[in-house]
Amino acid sequence: MSQSSRGRKNGFDKVLLDPARAGAAGVMQQIIKLEPIRIVYVSCNPATLARDSEALLKAGYTIARLAMLDMFPHTGHLESMVLFSRVK
Repeated sequence: MSQSSRGRKNGFDKVLLDPARAGAAGVMQQIIKLEPIRIVYVSCNPATLARDSEALLKAGYTIARLAMLDMFPHTGHLESMVLFSRVK
């Protein structure tokens, strides 16, 4: 199956995740099975982002871009946004 058709077999090629602080552990395997070409993961918890990222990296995704967003000025909290791309 070609790179461009792999994610489209399910009618889409991207997934946007913005889970609660607990992360997305409960749905990671289902998302991986969908084989989207790109996954955007928005996180407010670095620990769960690291855990869920490990599952994506093991499944053949790479980190294409990473950004930190200061959504809560004057606090110690940051949002992380990561773009994962499926390796060809």
